[in-house]
Amino acid sequence: MPVQLTQEMVDFVMRPDVVKVLATANEDGSPNVGPKASVRVWDDHSLIYAEFTGKHHYQNVRRDPRAAVACIDWQARQGYRFVGRAEIHEGDQVFQEFVSRMGFKSPPKAVVRLLVEGVYALSGPQVGERIL
Repeated sequence: MPVQLTQEMVDFVMRPDVVKVLATANEDGSPNVGPKASVRVWDDHSLIYAEFTGKHHYQNVRRDPRAAVACIDWQARQGYRFVGRAEIHEGDQVFQEFVSRMGFKSPPKAVVRLLVEGVYALSGPQVGERIL
């Protein structure tokens, strides 16, 4: 069941100086971690990002929709980990709207929406704990 993101979380994720890192699981169960600069808040319950390469992360979420996005402000040592299930959108309304909002020069292969089912603190006294 998706959780409702707080306004503080929304504002944090939308900051351009916050680093966004996607984690998925490879077919053999090993972790795959990489930056996803296009991560944005889609609505009160989800994040979204553009999938340009269609490689490892894309193949991983096609096979297993479980994923996490860490959003980190390195300077302030603050952050959140958003965990949930990915939905792939190719050419549909979600795809078209996100591509239009972002104004990409070249369209991505797909956009991936992460329905957030849990949020974990990456800073402060609750570090590592589930906060939503």
